[in-house]
Amino acid sequence: MSATKPHAILYVFQVKKGHEQAFEEAWCDVTREIQAHCGSLGSRLHTWVGGTYWAYAQWPSRDALENATIEGQSSLMEARQRMHDALESTEVFGEGNIVHDMFVNEGV
Repeated sequence: MSATKPHAILYVFQVKKGHEQAFEEAWCDVTREIQAHCGSLGSRLHTWVGGTYWAYAQWPSRDALENATIEGQSSLMEARQRMHDALESTEVFGEGNIVHDMFVNEGV
């Protein structure tokens, strides 16, 4: 039997001009809630040019992602709404199983 591979997703966010701080705060809250209640392994948020952000989220497996339940988590739903309100658009740019993990596990 083969080991379950960690799964990752790359998101691209276009943030409304002037809503960057609100987006970043809501993104942090969403990420903490998903980690605490849904079993994600966390995420990293990066800035790009012109109000574009991208984030890399990691899960223990694709099954863990697909089986995560966010309904009923009121603080998560509230944070997701705040994040959504700060956005022009969100796109899943790609996803897949991790083949090699070369991240250094030092906090930023």
